[in-house]
This record gives sequence, structure tokens and C-alpha cells, in this order.
Amino acid sequence: MINNLEVAQGEQVLVKQSNKLELNKEERKMINQLFIRQFPLMGSMNYTRMQGQGFAWALQPMLKKIYTKREDYLQALKRNTMFFNTTPAMAPFIMGLTLSMEKENAANPDFDESSINAVKVGLMGPLAGLGDSFFWGTLRVIAAGVGIGLSTTGNFLGPIMFLLIYNIPNLLVRYYGAVIGYSYGGKYITSASESGLLQSITKAASIMGLMMVGAMSASMVSFTVKYPIVIGGAKIVLQEILDKLLIGFVPLVIVLVCFTLLRKKVNPNWILLGLVAFGFGCAVLGIL
Repeated sequence: MINNLEVAQGEQVLVKQSNKLELNKEERKMINQLFIRQFPLMGSMNYTRMQGQGFAWALQPMLKKIYTKREDYLQALKRNTMFFNTTPAMAPFIMGLTLSMEKENAANPDFDESSINAVKVGLMGPLAGLGDSFFWGTLRVIAAGVGIGLSTTGNFLGPIMFLLIYNIPNLLVRYYGAVIGYSYGGKYITSASESGLLQSITKAASIMGLMMVGAMSASMVSFTVKYPIVIGGAKIVLQEILDKLLIGFVPLVIVLVCFTLLRKKVNPNWILLGLVAFGFGCAVLGIL
């Protein structure tokens, strides 16, 4: 749990910060570059790291400027290819915050670099929920309603209004999200690191990240045992017994087996092929 005194200290730090988004010419140029590079975030989407490679690609030129030593730059690039997945419009905020933390890591030898991924993972879940609810669940519906309403009357502005209503807020959130993440994030991370609050934030973010990984595993991994067991002429559905013992037990076992194999440095492609073969085998035997 986060200590109340540390939280109070963190709030005092935020109050002392300026309300203006002050960026120098070089930082503004960097944010503009980040804004352009964040658009292909979904271009390398995959089941192993989701948006991780796109995230690292967006930050690549900035990381190269931050780290003068090649080994430090490569380590930072590798660190930012880790698993990442959030609503694309919310990603620039985390990118800006990550850049500010990487900058602090390069300048401060005592900085805990593991906190960078911990904060990323901790933020991606809540921001994904917020972004999906607003952009996909609300704004898109409103934009579509206006666009369809105009189009049904033969007004050529229908599709144009749909694109404007949806994309203008989207683009503003992307750009100023990066500005806010970098500008306020840099000041806050420095102060939080000095006060010791960053360690508590890292711990809380790690816990949140593990909760999100658990929730994603439960919702995305599906395995239902349909094979019946005949006892005394009566058919017993094994899945009902498993659900009474622990709902999602088999998916949990599959996730843990995959996690163990990944920790043993097994190639993810072989794990995916193994899962495909396992699924086909179970289907042939009538287990699934």
C-alpha cells in the first residue's frame, strides 16, 4: 500500500509545479516528432508484445539522443519493446512520460530503471478503459449518429462531419497527451525520485499491472472441456466439475505453462505452434 505521508508529499510536489506546459525549442521539436511517429503504433501488432514494437519505434530517435552510449541506447530500446497495449489515442501520454523517465534515468545513476516499465504497464490498463469508453463507446457513436443523420438526407457533409467530430478530439488528445506526459511527467518524476515517492508509485503500478495481466488472461484465454465422463451409466460433464473447483482453472494452467516456457527462453513462435497443435489434438479427440 502507498504510505499516506508519501502521497501527501507527492501532492505537494504537484501543487508546486507550474500550470504552464513549458517546453523549449528542442523539446517542442521532439514532441512534434513523437506525434508523427506514434501513428503507426498498431502497425506491428502481434500476440507476443501487442503494441510493444510500435511503442519502441516511436521513441527510437529520441532515445538515441538521450543515451550517448550505444549499449545504454540499445538497452533502452529493448526495454521499450516489452508488452504494451492501450487505446492508441492514450498512448502518446505514456510515451511522453516514458521519455521523461528515460531522460532522468540517463542523468541520474541512482534511478531505478525497472520503474519505467512498471509505470507503463500500470497506466496502460486504466487509460485503455478510459480511452475505449470515450473514443469507441461514446465519441464514435455520436460522430456516426451525426454523419448518418446528414447522409440519409442526401447531405454530402455526412461523412465529412463524422471524420471531423471523431478525429479532431482524437488528434488533440494525442498531441497534448504527449506534451503533458513529458512536461509534467519530467518534473514530477524528478521530484518523486528525490522524495522516495517513486518507489511507492512503482510498487503500486506493478501491482496494477499484474492485476491487468491476470484479468486479460482470464478474458482472452478460453478453454472449455466438453468431453463427458461416464460413471454408472450417467454422463458427467468435466467442465462443470472444474468450474465448481476453480473457474478458469484450465486456462490458468495454460497461461502458467506458457509463462514458464518464456522464462526458460523458449522461442514464442514454438510456444504458439505448440498451442495450435494442442488445440487441434484436443478437437480431434473431442475434448474441446
